[in-house]
Amino acid sequence: MKDTGKKVLRKGFTSGTSAAAGAKAAAVALFESMAGKRVLKKTAVSVTLPRGGTLTVPLKSVEVSGRTARATVVKDAGDDPDVTNRAEFVTGVEFVRVNPKRSRVIIRGGDGVGVVTRPGLKTPVGRPAINPVPLMMIRGAVLEAARGASIKATVVVTVTVPMGAKLAEKTMNPRLGIVGGISILGTTGIVEPMSLAAYTHSISCGTDVAVASGLDEVVFSTGRSSEKVVEKSLRLPPLAYVLTGDHMGFALRDARGRKGLARVTVAGQFGKFTKLASGHFETHCTDSSVEFEFLSGLCRKHGATEALVKRVLNANTAREVYFILKENGLDGVFKTVTGMVRKNSKEITGEGIEVAAVLVGYDNDIVGVSRTGAV
Repeated sequence: MKDTGKKVLRKGFTSGTSAAAGAKAAAVALFESMAGKRVLKKTAVSVTLPRGGTLTVPLKSVEVSGRTARATVVKDAGDDPDVTNRAEFVTGVEFVRVNPKRSRVIIRGGDGVGVVTRPGLKTPVGRPAINPVPLMMIRGAVLEAARGASIKATVVVTVTVPMGAKLAEKTMNPRLGIVGGISILGTTGIVEPMSLAAYTHSISCGTDVAVASGLDEVVFSTGRSSEKVVEKSLRLPPLAYVLTGDHMGFALRDARGRKGLARVTVAGQFGKFTKLASGHFETHCTDSSVEFEFLSGLCRKHGATEALVKRVLNANTAREVYFILKENGLDGVFKTVTGMVRKNSKEITGEGIEVAAVLVGYDNDIVGVSRTGAV
């Protein structure tokens, strides 16, 4: 096989898998102790994954004290840039009573696990931010342990993340109304390197929260700088603003046909807008590059000299092109680019949603606006 020279990225496991593994390890140890058996020291535990199969997860520690056991798992996100990578997930299992018919698992969030305070998310207001699939995994893991011990019992499972509150500051949780810690996430149990599933999930959640709060308009911004400028102009409630980063395409597709959403404003600076205008809606530098030929063609249409067109073609960055245009009075290019962004965005959202585009300059100003009816 030919060596391509590319590194194979390592997969990891989700926060949901971390909590489920801790729950199973703690439950097994607790049931062994209560049965009078010698609690064997375990270094790993097998967890059933949502889509079938199992995963062996390493354990940092397992402790039993009376009717309670705790297991600590260090999350391994593989080669994915996950803010919770290497964070400790401590899951406690407390025995409440024996049940005659079936086991019951009550799941709670402890320190470092956020609490949902706004409607619109998959988890109800007032509940710990543990998503449905992780809840299912945790419950299933404890029930597996109970079956293995031939016991039917009510137990309380408490998930804590000692560094969760601090880590949450680096996530979208504060904006989504999840306070006090991180969310326990995961739909497959596995972290695919660079899958960016957590980021796109936060985009969708941001729109969910806005609509559930009674808003019919959202603003998708490619970055915080452009968002801050648009905030001053539109004066919408904070919940209306959703950061999409490089995933404007996902945000617009997610908005398509969404009940209760009437208007979307796309905001960004010139670099991202040139990509959106030329049809590239996943705008990371590895997925798309600035279309200098596209920009030079627009300059030519707006009366630029061939010398100026050549400068644009030879520019290093979109930012450099932006200032070339400003210096030479070619503001018409900004208007055209903004109109093309609106048109391309509208093609994604489809009928039923009004779309606007706002181009933000590099001096905290607005240099282009396109609304319904514009080209």
